Amino acid sequence: MEDQNVMKLQETLNNLLKELSNRSPILGAAVFSIEGLPFVSRFHGGTEEASIAAIVAAIHAAGDQTVKELRQGELKSIIIQGDLGTTVVIAISADYLLTVTAPDNVKLGLIFSDAKKTAREARKILYQAL
Repeated sequence: MEDQNVMKLQETLNNLLKELSNRSPILGAAVFSIEGLPFVSRFHGGTEEASIAAIVAAIHAAGDQTVKELRQGELKSIIIQGDLGTTVVIAISADYLLTVTAPDNVKLGLIFSDAKKTAREARKILYQAL
């Protein structure tokens, strides 16, 4: 894909993540490649996007292997809950992941629903661009 097309795609996805941030009580969101590279990110300052992308890709790979070993079909999403917040990882396509972080005091159903909707929209955008 040409650099100009990649930049336009990143801008479109960044706008999509901005819309998600405006309608949902999240802390940040990003689109990472399945290989662990940051593609588009809307995290707060000081977040090491490259490190988070690599960790999310590793978690997704482990989840994918688990689902396959347990014969549960294809991995759709992973929810990681900590004392201070929740991270949701959703497969957008075979090549990209949506990662959303939220504080611990929000309703998980709302975050998950908004993230799934954003992942569907991102999938459409990526398929049109590729």
